[in-house]
Amino acid sequence: MTFEIAGPAGKVPGRSVLAWWIIAAIVLIISLWLVKVAGEVVVDWLWFSSVGYLQVFWTSLAAEAAVVGGVFTATTAVLWVNGWLARRLARRPSAPSATALGWQPPPDPLALLRERLPWHGIIAGSAALLALFVAAGEAGDWPTLLQYLYQVPYGSTDPLYGKDIGFYLFSLPAYIQIKNWMMLTLILGALFAGAIYWLHGDIEYNAYRRSMSETAIAHGSMLLGLLLAVKAWSYALDRYLLLYGDNGVVVGASYTDIHVQLPVLWFLIVASIADAIAAWTNLRVRT
Repeated sequence: MTFEIAGPAGKVPGRSVLAWWIIAAIVLIISLWLVKVAGEVVVDWLWFSSVGYLQVFWTSLAAEAAVVGGVFTATTAVLWVNGWLARRLARRPSAPSATALGWQPPPDPLALLRERLPWHGIIAGSAALLALFVAAGEAGDWPTLLQYLYQVPYGSTDPLYGKDIGFYLFSLPAYIQIKNWMMLTLILGALFAGAIYWLHGDIEYNAYRRSMSETAIAHGSMLLGLLLAVKAWSYALDRYLLLYGDNGVVVGASYTDIHVQLPVLWFLIVASIADAIAAWTNLRVRT
């Protein structure tokens, strides 16, 4: 005779518990970052007050807040949209059914993770956390914003492109910063969406199977096309950077820059645009 002692089944943490742990971690990280920022702001306020330039302090603080807020909002939106699309379009694998002998295969850890994670909170919280890191990295670029907003014509043009020198002093640095942010955000968006597709089984990469679903490929094609379009803009900006060249003999655009590097940059611009169109065509064919 066999006796069995029945007891309460072990409880698996529910979605609410996981959500609270995730929210607590995010709040802790944000709080620590805000304490650090508050300390720096207080030190700057005391110093500018002591030297009588408090208006300069408020102007710089407003510009830094605008940069951080704008970058944070835009980055969060881009990451959230990619995560939301990946979650909405990812396939939903069916649970394995029991065999004829009653044996059921062990549960898939990824399947348990998919079922337990509060996806809406995970996507929003992760997007906000990543965006916070990006915004913190861009916080020091507030002088570039002020230079762009309050730029004035220099009154002299360059001999190669005929642009006012003020463009190189005030506008070009801002365009380069925007371009760098766009490329970083698109790469983070691709990694963010890829992680969600991987958790849902749309991307498999191991010793036995390497595959990617049609949906994941279409999403990747869309982001790749956007990245190539931004890269084309980057090559266009690189044309102006030729004027900053210094080969030890000539400062500015040399003969080689004008007759070799400039045509190569134009070729790369056209090639990047063509590749972007090809990536978006692949998206349309697959959808």
